[in-house]
Amino acid sequence: MKMTLFFTSALLSLLVLSGCTGRDVIGRAQGWTPVAISESTIYVASSDGSVVALDSSALDRDERAIPVWEYKPPVERGLGGVFNPPAIGKRFVFIGGSVNNDDNGRLVALRKDRRNSGRLEEDEWEENLPGAIIGSPVVANGMVIVGSEDGNLYAFNEDDGSRLWIFPTDGLRQGKEKDKRIWSTPVVEDGVAYFGAMDDYLYAIAIDEGLTADERTLWKFKTSGAIVTKPIVIDETVIFGSFDRKVYALDISEPNSNGKERLLWSYQGDNWYWAGVVTDGSNVYVASMDGKVNALPIDRREEDLPLWQIQLNDSISSTPFLAGNDLIVATDQGNISLIDSDSGTVVEVPIDIDSEIRAPLVGTGIGETAIVYVGDKNGVVRAIDVDRWRVRWDFETKE
Repeated sequence: MKMTLFFTSALLSLLVLSGCTGRDVIGRAQGWTPVAISESTIYVASSDGSVVALDSSALDRDERAIPVWEYKPPVERGLGGVFNPPAIGKRFVFIGGSVNNDDNGRLVALRKDRRNSGRLEEDEWEENLPGAIIGSPVVANGMVIVGSEDGNLYAFNEDDGSRLWIFPTDGLRQGKEKDKRIWSTPVVEDGVAYFGAMDDYLYAIAIDEGLTADERTLWKFKTSGAIVTKPIVIDETVIFGSFDRKVYALDISEPNSNGKERLLWSYQGDNWYWAGVVTDGSNVYVASMDGKVNALPIDRREEDLPLWQIQLNDSISSTPFLAGNDLIVATDQGNISLIDSDSGTVVEVPIDIDSEIRAPLVGTGIGETAIVYVGDKNGVVRAIDVDRWRVRWDFETKE
C-alpha cells in the first residue's frame, strides 16, 4: 500500500490515543527523495529506489544536463523507500532504504566515481538487515553506523561492509514489538553516538570495537514519547525533540552521570517533533507537526518563553535549513518559507511547489551564494536561489 501522509492535529491526537508510535503514519510510503551534497555533486535517493549523482554546476549552466551517474538496479535489488539523506564518506556514498514491504532494510555503498550502471561495481557493497532503515547512516571513525526497525544500531566497516558491532535498544531487549524501532539518525561526537528510539530513550553509546552492549552504554535519558529526530550536539549539549511534544537540552560533559541529572532545560510544545533541530550556535530553531516554528536560546532557562514563534500553514516533517540569518522551512504540503531568524517574520512570498516535502532540506553558502536543495515525494529535486528567492532549476529523478 502506498500511503499519502497526513499530519493533521486531529490525526496525531488519534494516533497518540491509540498508542501509535509512528509506523502507522509513515505506512507503506514511497521514499521522500532525500538529498546530500558534497562540493558540487548532489546525491539523490529517488522515490523509485534508485540513486542519482548530479553536477550542480552543470545544472546551473543548463538544467538539461545529464546526471554524472545513475544507480538504477532491478526493482528486487533496489533500495525501496529512502526517507533520509545519504551519508558521504571518503570513497563511498551510503544509502539506507526500506524494502520488501518495509519488512527489511538495505544499506548500499556506492563509489563516488562509479560508472553508470544498475549493478554494484568493484569494491561496492551492500548489507541486508532484518528491519527497515528509516534514518540516515552516519560515517565516523572508519565506520558506517545506522539504525534499523529491528531495534538494533549497526556498525559496519566503511571500506568493505564487514559488521563490526550491534547495539540493541531497551525496547528490543524487553521484547517490545513497536517500541524497539530506531528511526533517528545518529550523530557522533568524540567517539560517542547519540540517537533516539521508539522506546522513548535518547542513548549515548561508545562506538569503540570490542565492547558488550552494557559496556557500550554510557548513559540514556528517558522521555515520555518516541524520539525520531536527529539530535544536534553544540559544545557540551545535545538537543533533540520528542513525540511527547517537548524539546530537550542535555549536558553531555560528564560521561557517567545519571541520565535525569543531565537535563538542562526542556521546552513544552503543542505537538510532535519530527523535524531535526538547526542552530546558529546561539539559538536553536525547532519545527513541530502543528506547523509552529520556535527560536530558543541554547542557554535558556526552563521558564523562558521562546525568542519568537511563527505559525505556518501546515505540519512540518522536513528539517529546515539555516543560511546565515535566512531560515528556510518547508511544510509537508510543499509550501517553502523564508524566515528572518532574528525576528521570526516571513520575508518573501512562500514558494509553493504543489508536492509533498518530507525529507530534510540541505544547502550551501550564505547570502548571495546560498542555494537550498529540496527533494519532493514525486521524485523531483529543486535548487532554490535564496538571495533571489526563486527556483534556479529542477530535475526529475524518475523516468
